[in-house]
Amino acid sequence: MDSLLFSLKLCFLLVVAVYAQDNIIQIEFRRISESRPDKPQIVTELLVDYLSNDTFEIMCKLNNVTDLNTLALLILWQLNGPLNIRMQNDDPSDTETYRKPKLNSNVTKWTAVGRFDNVTRNNRNTTLGVSRPVSSFTCTDSRLYKCYVQYINSDMSNRVVFLGKELKVQVTPSKITKQIFEASGDGETLLSELTNSTTIVHVGQKLRLQCTANIGSFNSSVNIVWMKSSMDNDSQLVPFTSGKQIVGEPKAFGSCELEKTDSILYNVSQEDALRTSGNSFHVQCYVHITSIDWKTPEQHRPNFTFVVHLNDGNMDSQNTTKVILGIIGGVCALVIFGVAGIFLKRKFSNPGSPKADEKSEETSHRPDETNISLARVSETPAERDEFHNIQRQRTEQPTYSFKTTEPLQYEELDCAIYQNMCN
Repeated sequence: MDSLLFSLKLCFLLVVAVYAQDNIIQIEFRRISESRPDKPQIVTELLVDYLSNDTFEIMCKLNNVTDLNTLALLILWQLNGPLNIRMQNDDPSDTETYRKPKLNSNVTKWTAVGRFDNVTRNNRNTTLGVSRPVSSFTCTDSRLYKCYVQYINSDMSNRVVFLGKELKVQVTPSKITKQIFEASGDGETLLSELTNSTTIVHVGQKLRLQCTANIGSFNSSVNIVWMKSSMDNDSQLVPFTSGKQIVGEPKAFGSCELEKTDSILYNVSQEDALRTSGNSFHVQCYVHITSIDWKTPEQHRPNFTFVVHLNDGNMDSQNTTKVILGIIGGVCALVIFGVAGIFLKRKFSNPGSPKADEKSEETSHRPDETNISLARVSETPAERDEFHNIQRQRTEQPTYSFKTTEPLQYEELDCAIYQNMCN
C-alpha cells in the first residue's frame, strides 16, 4: 500500500512538473581544451580524436528560476549504463553526498565534478557533473543522459523535474596497418607486414599494396587516399591513382566500430630504380573523412618504402661476379704475355754477356759518338785494314749459349706485383 501511494505521489509530481513547464535545469556538454581550460566549448556532439588531450564534461546545471527556494536533491545518470552521481541538501548525516558530488562505487573512467552553491539562499548556481579525457570515449558512449532535480519552490511545495539529453559520439580513425603482396604470378605472397622496414623489389615486379584502417564510427564519406613520392623531390608527395585501386566497403567489428580495406596494384618501373639516393621511392596511405574534412595526422600515416633493383637480386650478383672475373682474367693474360715477351727478347737478341747488353744500350743512346768512331777508324788505309781485321775476327768467333736467371727474376717480380689477379 505504501509503495502504491509513493508511486501515485511521484506520478503526480512528475505530471505537475511537466505541466508547469519548469525551466529549472539544463544539461550541458562541454569540451575543455588543454590550452584553454578556462574557456569550455559548449557542443551538441563529441568528435573523439584519439590523439587529443582535451577533457569532456557532462553537467547538470540549475537555471536562475525565481520560484526556486531550496535545492533538495540533484542526480545525473546514464541510461542503460553504470554512471550515477548525486548530491543532496536534505540529510547532513550522509556526509558522502551532503552538498558534494558522489559517484557510485562501480563507475570507472569518470571523475565527479561540480559544486554546491551555499552562498545564495536558494542554491541557484549549484552544478553536478562528470568528466573524462576525450581520447577515452568510444562510440558506445552515444547514450541518453538524464538529470533529476528535487527542490522546494517559493510556496514551500516540493517539485521534481526530469530532463534528458542524448550525446552523439563520433570516433575518428585510430589505426592504419599496411601489407605488401607479391602479385606477379597466379597467386600472392606476403612480402612485408605492419613494420616500417624497407622492402627490396626489382623492375617488372607486380605488387599489391594494402591499407587497412579503423574508421571509427564513420560508415560513409570515408576514403583511403594514396600518395607517391615525386620523381623530382623526395619530400613532396603527389596523388597516386592508376585505375587499379581496389576499394573495399566499410565492415563492422566490435560493438560499433568500422574497418575499411583498400588495395592498389603497382608495377615496379625502371624509373623507380633510377631514383637518386636522396629521392627514395615510397608510397603513402591515409584516411580522409570528407563530411568533416578530417585527415589522418601526418605522423601517423604509414609509408611503403622500397629499394628497387634493375634486375633480380641473384642475377645482379652473378653478372657482377662474371664481369669482375673477366676483367681480372684479362689483366692476368696481359701480364703473362708481357713477361714472356721480355724473356724471349732478352734470350735471343742478346746472347752475349750482360756487359755487352750494357754497352749496346749505352751505344744506342749515343749514335753520334759511334759515327765519330767509325770516321776515325777509316782515316788511313792501315787503320782501316786493322779495323776490318778486328771485325772479321769478332764475326768468326764461336757463339756461346748459356742460361741466365735474369728473365725469371722479372717474371717473379711481375707476378709479385699482380699476384692478387694471377691467383
